[in-house]
Amino acid sequence: MQELVTIKVFNFQNDLHLVKSYLESEGIKCFAKDELVNQVYPMATNAMGGIKLQVPADQAEEAVRLLIEGGFAKEEDYDVPNSIKQAGKFIDWLKNLFK
Repeated sequence: MQELVTIKVFNFQNDLHLVKSYLESEGIKCFAKDELVNQVYPMATNAMGGIKLQVPADQAEEAVRLLIEGGFAKEEDYDVPNSIKQAGKFIDWLKNLFK
């Protein structure tokens, strides 16, 4: 099976299904991770990190573009935080030490 990528996280199933049907109507395959746990025990949603909308890795870029164009997300939702960028630079620096 192809690798799945989480492109958006929801706290409510209604929001998930609205976005999921929009993407599916545009030809994007979608999967909802942790949706069933939310149905059985909705109070656990935050503890699980929400309901994750996942798409195949090769469709992720197109799916994100559609979410932004459709008004379901903003470009800044997908910006990499500075802390992550700095951590990546530090890891690269460490790798260079051991070459």
